[in-house]
This record gives sequence, structure tokens and C-alpha cells, in this order.
Amino acid sequence: MKTTNWIKIDENPLEPGVHNSPKAITESKDIPGEIRMFRGTTTIAYGIVPIAKAVCEPKARLKWVERMTENILIEGNPDDGKWLSYEAYDLVWPVSNRDYVFQQTLEKSLNKEKNRIIVKVSSIEHPDFPEKTNRVRGKLPTCVFTLDEVSEKETHLEVMVQVDPGGSIPGFIKNIIQKGWSLKTMRALNNYMKNH
Repeated sequence: MKTTNWIKIDENPLEPGVHNSPKAITESKDIPGEIRMFRGTTTIAYGIVPIAKAVCEPKARLKWVERMTENILIEGNPDDGKWLSYEAYDLVWPVSNRDYVFQQTLEKSLNKEKNRIIVKVSSIEHPDFPEKTNRVRGKLPTCVFTLDEVSEKETHLEVMVQVDPGGSIPGFIKNIIQKGWSLKTMRALNNYMKNH
């Protein structure tokens, strides 16, 4: 399948109003016949291991991921590198609430002699978590957090997502809704790290 190149959407300070804040760059990529993919990159002034914990652990995610109301660990464990989870989100009327069932993996490696952690998230079906009548089941083909160690107290972060929130929302509206995901995610994760 032919894909287009990444197109820069914007460049913002990671922390608005903070002098010398790292830049948060957001980009998008069109994928023919599919929901658009979005990517964000920045540098966060915290070590790679605590950031990875914030990205993976259900209790932490409940505190920083926007509109998440439930995060249930179904099986496995982030410490073991593979786990399944159920996540529910309460959205603003008139948009219906959403939920997802995810398979997640964490891989550690070295990149240019520095630590790298890649967290991959994708939708699955699970017999214990069928679709509910009061929520729309979304689909997440791709979500990847790539953490590259810059130093003991600095980590380069790349977040990438392609998500279909499902339901009757037209495709172009879904793309508009998701456009701000990268920046919101980077800022929310940074704020969580500052306060925990």
C-alpha cells in the first residue's frame, strides 16, 4: 500500500508560557482509504524508565490520558513486556462514549548506544470484554510510543497514532478530531511527569 510522506502540522512549545520550553512538533500522514495517521515529537526532561511506566501502567494512565474513566488490566503485565487491557472514555455530548480492548507490548533495545523503549498498542477482540450497548467500540490499528534516552534526565519522545473512534462520525470529522491528539498527549504526559 502506497503512503504519503509526513506533513508538518505545527510546532508549539511543550509547555506554553515557559521560557526555553522544548518544541513539540506535530505531523500527519494520509493513508489512502484509511484514517489519517498523526505523529508528535518532543523532548521531556525526565528519565526513560519513569516515562515508560507512565505510558504503560493502568493506574498512571488513568491520571493523564484525556477523558479516560476506566483502565482494566485483563491479563499480562507491563513489567513482562506484554499485556491486554480494557479502556473506557467519556466524551462530550453529542459524541457517544467509547471503549477499546488493547494488546500492548514493551520492547527494550539500544539505539546509538543509548536505551530505547518502544510501546506498541493495537485493538483486539476479547471474549470477556464484548461491545456494550452504552458505548461505541473504537478501533486502534496503530499507536506507538518511542522513547529514546538522551541522558539520565532527558528523553526524546515520539508518539504516533492511527485511530478510528468508530460510530457514525464521517471520516473527515474523525481526522479533524484526531488532529490535536499528538500535542495533547505530549503535554499531558509531561504534566503528569512534573506532578508525580
